[in-house]
Amino acid sequence: MKCVTTVSYPVKVNGEYTDQIFPQRGLRQGDPLSPYLFIICAEGLSALLQKAEVDGRIQGIKVCRGAPRINHLFFADDSLILMRSNGADAMELKNILHSYELVSGQVINRDKSSILYSPNTGENVRKQMSSALSITQEAKNEKYLGLPVAVGK
Repeated sequence: MKCVTTVSYPVKVNGEYTDQIFPQRGLRQGDPLSPYLFIICAEGLSALLQKAEVDGRIQGIKVCRGAPRINHLFFADDSLILMRSNGADAMELKNILHSYELVSGQVINRDKSSILYSPNTGENVRKQMSSALSITQEAKNEKYLGLPVAVGK
C-alpha cells in the first residue's frame, strides 16, 4: 500500500513546476501497478465464488453432461457470473459481492450490470433474482468480449 498511498505529482505549468499534489482517490489512470492490483482483487473474488460452489451455496453451469461446472469468467475488468436461477443462490451471490466490495474497496456498478435468464425461468424467479441482486436491466442482445452471450436457444 505504500506504493499507492505515498505517491505525489508535480505539474508543469508555463515551464514551472507547481507544489506537490497528493492524490486522494487511488491510482492514476494508466499506472503500471493498476493491472496487478486488479488481478489480485479478482483472484480474491474468484476464490470466494469457487468456495461457495464447493460448499454447495451456489451452483454454476455445465456446458455439457461430462463437463465441470463453471460459475465465473473474468477478462480484464469484465466479469461474467454463471449460476442457476433461484433466490438462495442470488442471496449468496449478493453476500459474496458485498464481501468483495468491503475487502477490495471496489464497488459493483449495478447500472452497468445485467442478468440473462434461461427461457424456462419463471417470472417470479426473475423478479426474485433481480430484487436480491439490485440489478434491473435484463440482457437481451448483450455481448461479452464482442461476442453474443446467447446464440439460438
